[in-house]
Amino acid sequence: MQSPGWSRVAEGACLASFLVWLMLLPLPFGSVIEAARVPLIVVPLAVCACAALIRLRVTRDRTRVTQATPPAIVLTGGAVVLLLIVALQLVPLPSLLLRAISPESHLLWSEATRLAALAGTPVSTMHPISIDPRATGFELFRLFALFATFMAAALLIRTHPRRVVFTYALCVTAMFESMYGLREAAMQRYEIWGWVNRLNFDRVTGTFVNPNHFGHYLAIVLPLPLFLVGVALHRAGDRETPFARRLAGLLEHGLLRTSFALIAAGACLAGILLSASRGALLALVAGVLLVASLIPGRRITRIAFAAMAAGVLIAALVLFLGPERTMSRFMPSAAERQTFVGRKVGISAALGVWNRFPFTGSGAGTFERVVSMEQRDDLGKIYHHAHNDYAELAATGGSLALVVGLLALLAGYVLLWRMTFSRAGWNLTWRRRAFQAAALTSLSIAMIHALFDFNFYIPSNPATLAAILGVAVASTDHDKRNRR
Repeated sequence: MQSPGWSRVAEGACLASFLVWLMLLPLPFGSVIEAARVPLIVVPLAVCACAALIRLRVTRDRTRVTQATPPAIVLTGGAVVLLLIVALQLVPLPSLLLRAISPESHLLWSEATRLAALAGTPVSTMHPISIDPRATGFELFRLFALFATFMAAALLIRTHPRRVVFTYALCVTAMFESMYGLREAAMQRYEIWGWVNRLNFDRVTGTFVNPNHFGHYLAIVLPLPLFLVGVALHRAGDRETPFARRLAGLLEHGLLRTSFALIAAGACLAGILLSASRGALLALVAGVLLVASLIPGRRITRIAFAAMAAGVLIAALVLFLGPERTMSRFMPSAAERQTFVGRKVGISAALGVWNRFPFTGSGAGTFERVVSMEQRDDLGKIYHHAHNDYAELAATGGSLALVVGLLALLAGYVLLWRMTFSRAGWNLTWRRRAFQAAALTSLSIAMIHALFDFNFYIPSNPATLAAILGVAVASTDHDKRNRR
């Protein structure tokens, strides 16, 4: 049964709105400014709600039309539980119960209550786990928006043409980011819409404030143009087709798409090198090699070939762009060693806060409020984030949130790998599995970079990754199956 024409139009409008929103996300400084908060949250929630209603209307008369994928089920379940944990941090609890669950939160609220009583201010006897409910409330809505982004992508982008359009949209955005940053660096202005970036001078940042977050965005998008190249090569011939004939077919039928994809990949890699982000480059190389090692077959040969190709490409770009602009930061000076010290301070403080709030955390989004409790060095700065997403999650969400988040992430990763490379995914088309491999690479890069940076808290980066994962684990009801 064909879906009604109005549903196609409505779904197309939702998809267009969603893609435009994804393309605009990095532009306002990575969506970290106040003006970006409302569209950051409202747009994905509205698109997800509309897409869900359309899908419900279209499939109401059919049975077993949607086959949810295992990684989608696991990731969705983990996200829902994590949202519930954060929501519970906002529930006012009686004093005795709060003391049993979170003694440190009870102590802080008791001191605040005593001071308020001395000032003659009316006080309540019930308080939440979070030490700053306002910050936790905003973080809860942000997490809802990330979950809605994941679900909207899974509901709207279920076919290969839509995956290609989605890939083109992110590639165009990444190319604009690279070209914009390169232009500002060439003109020695380093401006972002008129605002002069004096925090990180002489490093390309695109429209981000921090070059490391700019490099991370390009790193998680980079596997997508490689997906386009892989599809073009696959269409040029089968396994028995000689390489020369396949190359000729590629030049004849897929030259335009392949050229665009290679330019986009080159722009992403050049942007990462010009950002001088050691973490982004390390995570990119490690993520690509990790996924290459997970592909069945000649793993050692494949890893060696991938490493050699990556080394040659990076060396060529370094020579073209100039070693002093791309590689100088990889030779640590006194200032660069201070950067390592700063990361150590933030991570150590996060672990100390986790020790104070071991089970339920201090409240999502409250790291800036509690870091001074455990910060022992570099006291002239207040660390807004821990430079380690896992440590910050443990500090603000407690062991409960950390265990739920890690289990869902790792289980989803394994199931996505099985659906891509094992026999469990043989009933899917090669093109879909190629996109899943690209998404698995993006997820690997993000998980590795999270060990020494805080990209999860730069709104545009996790939202983009959530959309990529949503597309990768979308339902299989509209995929054309291969007949065995």
